[in-house]
Amino acid sequence: MNVTKISCAALVLIIGVAAVVPSARAADETLQRAKGLYASAAYDEALAVLDELQNASPAQDSTSIAEYRVFCLLALDRRDEARKNIESILHDNPRYLPSADQTSPRIQGIFREVRRQSLPKIVIERYSAAKAAFERKDAGAAQQFDDVLTLLDDPDLNEASALKDLRAVAAAFRDLANAVAPNATASTSTPPAVPPQPAGDIVYTIADPGVTPPVAQSQRIPQWRPPSAAAAREFRGTLRLLIDQSGAVVSAALASSTGLAYDQLLLRAARDWKFVPAQKQGQPVRYLKVIEFHLKPTTP
Repeated sequence: MNVTKISCAALVLIIGVAAVVPSARAADETLQRAKGLYASAAYDEALAVLDELQNASPAQDSTSIAEYRVFCLLALDRRDEARKNIESILHDNPRYLPSADQTSPRIQGIFREVRRQSLPKIVIERYSAAKAAFERKDAGAAQQFDDVLTLLDDPDLNEASALKDLRAVAAAFRDLANAVAPNATASTSTPPAVPPQPAGDIVYTIADPGVTPPVAQSQRIPQWRPPSAAAAREFRGTLRLLIDQSGAVVSAALASSTGLAYDQLLLRAARDWKFVPAQKQGQPVRYLKVIEFHLKPTTP
């Protein structure tokens, strides 16, 4: 009896796998047919095939289906629909651009134009998702901040002045997330909906609207006395401070080391700094503050 049951189960599994293979093959053949129709300038027919394929197999080579829909819509001069489809592609894959071998300079130009308009919003959305993951103590938060930093390097964002402060903030959160990663929980590729966070668990930054940043009350910076004339040179660096609701520094880190013993002097001093705490709607909140410093040698 047991052997019969196992055999039946195996038969069902084999039939199931066999049913999937022709379906995937048929979808690929349908996509190739749509591409052929597009190449022969039968844009309406190609679009109809692509729409049918997208509805029937939404996960089957979705990027190719979406991009050929854009090509057809542009060829039919349906620019508004094409732009919406490009925005949808970029939302899933912000670094996407069609191959120059596959598309004309005109289509390349339209994609780049939409990217320049869409990327700032996408970056902010990705940053917000990474920050929410950090507040959930999600182990994937550091990688999400890394992805934001990669997007910020995109040449199509060069003129996005509204994002000028986001790089330092995202890098600070990335380092902070790496510091707490051993205590984090497992990550998922698609973050779940974020429940309202207690005020004490949220970390605000300059990128958050409606937040008054902390103001320094005591901020003694130790002098740097180089051990030799050869070491007497200037340095610039970035200090990242996590300031709690009382205005105390609970964490201090350098974005990169100066390579000097001065690192530890500065970090020890920073942990003793006091601030008027950041506020949101009249309530003190935690705040991640980024401070640029310029280190000049002090001679005896």
